[in-house]
Amino acid sequence: MADISKLKIFEELNPWWATGDVPSALVGIKRKEYLEQLKAHVEEEELELISGIRRSGKTTLIYQLIEHLIKEKKIPTRNILLVNCDEIAVKNSFQDIMDVVSTFNGSAEGRKYVFLDEVQYFENWEQQLKNVFDRFRKNVKLIVSVSGSSATLWKSKDLYYLAGRFTPIQVYPFSFNEFLQIKNVILPEAKTLDEKYKKYAQLDLDKYLQQYLVYGGFPRILLEENPEEKLKIAKLYFETILYKDILKLWEIKDVTALEKIGRFALQNIGQRFSYRKISDALQINLRTTQNYIDYLSNSFLIYLVEYYAKSSSMQIKKEKKIFTIDNILHTSYFGYENIGALAENSVFVHLLKKGNRVNYWKNKTEVDFVVEEKGSPLPIEVKYQQTINSADIKGLHSFFKHFEDSTEGLLITKNDFSTQKTKDGRVIKLVPLWLYLLE
Repeated sequence: MADISKLKIFEELNPWWATGDVPSALVGIKRKEYLEQLKAHVEEEELELISGIRRSGKTTLIYQLIEHLIKEKKIPTRNILLVNCDEIAVKNSFQDIMDVVSTFNGSAEGRKYVFLDEVQYFENWEQQLKNVFDRFRKNVKLIVSVSGSSATLWKSKDLYYLAGRFTPIQVYPFSFNEFLQIKNVILPEAKTLDEKYKKYAQLDLDKYLQQYLVYGGFPRILLEENPEEKLKIAKLYFETILYKDILKLWEIKDVTALEKIGRFALQNIGQRFSYRKISDALQINLRTTQNYIDYLSNSFLIYLVEYYAKSSSMQIKKEKKIFTIDNILHTSYFGYENIGALAENSVFVHLLKKGNRVNYWKNKTEVDFVVEEKGSPLPIEVKYQQTINSADIKGLHSFFKHFEDSTEGLLITKNDFSTQKTKDGRVIKLVPLWLYLLE
């Protein structure tokens, strides 16, 4: 017989047990796109696995889904449990996830909804979830969050335990579109890109874009009015990821080296690198450098972009490029003088959110990004500057010569909007960054 008295430790984290509702302060800003995904799967048996960088809004989304269950689905509040898996009290009171779920399942009648926030703090959480799912799938819906990227999940050696048992949902900091909504900027109805440009251009969106490029899209930072406080919060996020996520999940022997490599990566967004160059520049052991960069990448703090080539062996030989999940992680330490790098980083994150596999390309000239669209490569160059000249398009022309199946290129500008054609019929579209980030 389960000892349901142990559930008392969850009362503070589950205020709806006493009040019948989720406090409005916990619901926060509605993330409609993500919330709709969660709602669409909430009655299915498969567990929902929410991943994303710390402070991207995963816990707030959980509260929003709980509010939906109470208000719209009319689920009894005592049938909804939220667990913070990082709390020592949980580990002290329960043996494992099975103990938590089985105890809660015995506390009331009907279908239960169990939210496990930061589930990675349970050892062997993948296998534990598999066991719980297989036993309670008919009576308990599991919604779990993990701090870390989808890459972290797929690299998990034990994720195969959950094969066919979960729906992945990855949460990012706020997009430029969401940023405008928070600023109460209403975009007029428009269907085509041309129509959007004509209507949106009247709103002076580049003014808002300047703020977004500097301060990014972390929810709490967006709501903070004081610029200095925004930067302090961002530094705290960086330190928390290093000292709480990475140190807890991996065996770190040199904390100082980890911090140096982390800052080096943030400083050099948009730049090509090799592990050897970073190792030599920071005077840190090569193997340590490789491992720590991998940890930073797996924790969703940075991304490594590979060279675009048809041959995987060619990709491995080439240098990678570094990007970060949100611009403020760079600007909080290094300012916003390098606006070109910030623009390039924002394009990278936008491509990532759209589900693209992102590469770069370089010969004598360089193309910032290459993605596959409809089976052919699309080169994308970012030139966030007042004027565009022929030299700015050289990289795209060079790419076309090397890849005959590429029929179109994209040049992201500051304000220019037009279309050019090459002699052999390829199309180059010039699109302002403020418009591109709304696509």
